[in-house]
Amino acid sequence: MPELKVSKDILLDGAQMSLAATTAAIAGFLKERNIPIKDFVAYMGDNFEGMLGDMEGRGADEVMEHLLKLEVLPMGAEIVSSKMTPDTAEVTLTALPPQKVLEKFGTSSKDFLEGFGVTQKEFASIYESYAPAAKAIGMTFRHHSRDSQEVLTLERKH
Repeated sequence: MPELKVSKDILLDGAQMSLAATTAAIAGFLKERNIPIKDFVAYMGDNFEGMLGDMEGRGADEVMEHLLKLEVLPMGAEIVSSKMTPDTAEVTLTALPPQKVLEKFGTSSKDFLEGFGVTQKEFASIYESYAPAAKAIGMTFRHHSRDSQEVLTLERKH
């Protein structure tokens, strides 16, 4: 079979759509079977608790940048604003799943999420899986929605 040439942009869009679909499908599956989505998020967080181990002793700003680069931005979220210091990092993001990717696949966030039977809030709860890893390195992680955006906060415990 001849080599298939695919641009990195198309691969990234496809990967983000696949990740969004898998996340929404898991949430919908759990919800349909009356299994709390928060239980899955806690399970995932507990199993990835050590993922920030090499960041211990670093500032909240460095740890947040690490999370953004390796975990959050690859999902398709985009940074709207950020305030970062070594003690506190707060980042406001576009909502997931990423609208610009969904549009390329001919759907909207509302239709996509409704197809799996989940709400935007349920879908965004995946961010809570970072809390155990932050706690393991002496930080507190919080997530909340505000004005159709997602806010991630990371603070050093003193």
